[in-house]
Amino acid sequence: SKVLTVRVSTEDMERLDALAGELNLSRADTARRVLLYAAGVYHIEPPEAGEIAELTKEVSAIGRNVNQVVRAMNAAVQRGQKIPRLQLDQLAHQLHQIARDNDKTRSLMVRRAQQQRAHVDQIIEAMKGGEEAAPLD
Repeated sequence: SKVLTVRVSTEDMERLDALAGELNLSRADTARRVLLYAAGVYHIEPPEAGEIAELTKEVSAIGRNVNQVVRAMNAAVQRGQKIPRLQLDQLAHQLHQIARDNDKTRSLMVRRAQQQRAHVDQIIEAMKGGEEAAPLD
């Protein structure tokens, strides 16, 4: 690990300490995260993370149901039985639900990635211009 020494104004140090207090982190951890986030290395947990986790759980549960139904259908076919139309319709519905949830998750992730990229670009532009970075979302 390497040591990075940076001088900041008293006002900036107070802001950093206030942020560290809000995040319940040390000053060093806070400064490291801010620096790495601005460089596009560290990613803050998006507000959509909970929704993405829920969609992932839902898709996983549906996937387990689909596996059970398909196993039952395969067993029925091996015994020479017909598969009821209702079972096929239920399977199609579950597969459609998985596709819909996957699309929604992908959309949330893409939107968040675009927001983060815009945020990092804004920081970089402010740094190139030598101006104070405006408060960012």
